[in-house]
Amino acid sequence: MKELRSFYREEAQRKLTGRYGEVILYLILTGIATGILTSLTASFRPEYQGGVMVDQGIPGLVTLFSALGFLLSAGLAYSVQSLFIDISNNEEFNVWEKIKSGFVNDYGRNIVLVFMQGLFTFLWALLLIIPGIIKAYAYSMSMYIAIKEPRVQGIEAITRSKTMMDGHKMDLFLLDLSYIGWYLLSLLTFGILLLWVVPRHQTARTLVFNEIYYDGVEPVKEEKPEEDDIFGDTLI
Repeated sequence: MKELRSFYREEAQRKLTGRYGEVILYLILTGIATGILTSLTASFRPEYQGGVMVDQGIPGLVTLFSALGFLLSAGLAYSVQSLFIDISNNEEFNVWEKIKSGFVNDYGRNIVLVFMQGLFTFLWALLLIIPGIIKAYAYSMSMYIAIKEPRVQGIEAITRSKTMMDGHKMDLFLLDLSYIGWYLLSLLTFGILLLWVVPRHQTARTLVFNEIYYDGVEPVKEEKPEEDDIFGDTLI
């Protein structure tokens, strides 16, 4: 990071001036869709009282709605990062078109990316919590890179994120930490304040990604990397 953390927070606030309405609408619509699937999944889970199962639920529906929830999250992971890229670049967007973007722009690639990123982070977290957190930050630019370079596939985006975030993970962690007070304050407003905090936080993060990306971007090679090399480099 070339600037103080306060610069990114203030710049994010400036970028969002006059645009909170469309961002909040996006968050509400996607939150409703996610909430419905989460509620449906929970409603069909087994119910326990005092450690005893009193209702076995419907496992098949739990699996179905859990899978649908993941597929939804994969598309939204793309669309929400794309939204904040537009905000950071002062570009206009249509909320509905932005929501659809993650499902029409190489949706299969987005599914693989989100799944593998989560899997790699989980595997590292099995060792210890700290390695899992470190890897989560190492992979944090994966979707950003996939949006910027549509030809880049899921595993390659994760690998390149790991390389680009080398030397920047602590900076991003401290930026995230600087918002902790706002998230705690949001508890007093029953989460309503999150509609303002999350856009500021994510815009600030994207401003950092912009800086890292344009400082370290290299032309994408046309040759597809060897599969063994990709997995080996990603997991080390």
